[in-house]
Amino acid sequence: MAHPNAEHINGTSRETHSIANGVKPEIDWTSFANIINGQPRTSSKTYHSIDPSTLEPLWEAPISTSQDVDDAVSAARAAFPSWSLTSVEIRAKLLVHFGKRAFHDNGEALTALLQRETGKPAFVAGIEVANSYNHCTFHENLRLPQERWEDDEKVIVTRYVPMGVVAAIIPWNFPIVLAIGKICAGLLTGNCVIVKPSPFTPYSALKMVEIAQETFPPGVLQVLGGDDRLGPWLVAHPGIQKINFTGSINTGKKIMAECAKTLKRVTLELGGNDVCIVCEDVADVEGTAAQVALGCFFNTGQMCVCTKRVYVAEGIYDRFLEAMVRFTNGLKMGRPAEEGVMVGPVQNEMQFEKVKGFFKDSLENGHKFVAGGQEAREEGEGEKGFFLRPAIVDRPPVKSRIVQEEQFGPIVPVLSFTSVDEAIAAANDSPMGLGASVWSDDVAKAEAIGLQLEVGMVYVNSFEKPDCHGYMSGHKMSGIGGDSGVLGIKEMCNVQVMHTYKR
Repeated sequence: MAHPNAEHINGTSRETHSIANGVKPEIDWTSFANIINGQPRTSSKTYHSIDPSTLEPLWEAPISTSQDVDDAVSAARAAFPSWSLTSVEIRAKLLVHFGKRAFHDNGEALTALLQRETGKPAFVAGIEVANSYNHCTFHENLRLPQERWEDDEKVIVTRYVPMGVVAAIIPWNFPIVLAIGKICAGLLTGNCVIVKPSPFTPYSALKMVEIAQETFPPGVLQVLGGDDRLGPWLVAHPGIQKINFTGSINTGKKIMAECAKTLKRVTLELGGNDVCIVCEDVADVEGTAAQVALGCFFNTGQMCVCTKRVYVAEGIYDRFLEAMVRFTNGLKMGRPAEEGVMVGPVQNEMQFEKVKGFFKDSLENGHKFVAGGQEAREEGEGEKGFFLRPAIVDRPPVKSRIVQEEQFGPIVPVLSFTSVDEAIAAANDSPMGLGASVWSDDVAKAEAIGLQLEVGMVYVNSFEKPDCHGYMSGHKMSGIGGDSGVLGIKEMCNVQVMHTYKR
């Protein structure tokens, strides 16, 4: 491929491109635009999101038009033939170079931007940025497999080939790392990718893709910000071959129905009501309770694989609950800039009101709160912001809303069980099946329990910690297909079988 950015990676280019000369373009972290065909494009209409920890307005962001979508798709389709023929080795090197520019050279600024738009505590935002770089380096040596069969007459080779243009639709809870997983898999396999961030958190994705233009050819990686019309435009566009979506079950159903009209390929990573099972043989009750609490309230409970139901063996239930409450009450809640903060705000007002509905329902139904229950910070801690103090509900009814539905916020039910079979049955009594954790000092026992859970991911003696090396997918209504790992890059490909007859 004759693009100077690719040649520079191997140290062979004499082009005057800024990277080749070691001159890094200056980045304006207060100005945001779409990136279409390698260039920033503003829009006649803009909007702004807000800082969820202060409710202060943030910067203006573009509202894309249908013409912007058409132009981005046209640019991607024009870039695809050359990009798809670029060697996978060069594509991998470019990914790593982009990762260094975005997450090392600009990591501090990107982390600060992420904190402003999401309200994440510093350590959570730092983990997201670090994991985003890990995705880039993981894909450096990842390659698609080939299958070969031969007899006296012919050779049959099965290959994975790129689809074309992929639209990556990203939620607001992890706007960088959930985007980068789709970007890496898409670009490594030779596709061109159009990123659509959530309108609640557009800024970090817009800036990340802007930085990427220093590395990739025009049209290979683009980003469009916008309102509620943008997603449907992308999903319906005949020039897009695949939709890779992370978000709610209801939206996933709508996407799947619309994609059926053009038979687009889809990956849907949807919600989960993730279960945690704590066995009676756990010796370190205090330490396990702390880890389970972290799994419930990491990122303020706003993660698809956060623990959302906790089942504890009856024999250790009281000790475990006391330890979990003690640890939870010690978690500092506050704004991103405050030292030692572990729990930030809910990211947006819509989700804030939804989560408050769980508090209200449990209070009205007389459920026992053993931690939290207040809606906001206490006096003197600040009046503004979508803050909810982490809450634990002690043994609510099995059919209550807090047990049956995904909360996606800082409130969790804890229940007891008397037998492992009872715990497994309760865990599987859900239309969702994303992740689960099992805690036991007998690892073989924990793994045996895990094998009986109807979920895509099981974590033994750890809360749910997605890793780019492992496939992330759900069972039942938690999704179709998945991201990450070798299977994740296969998801970005069509299969082609070549039958070559000997002469």
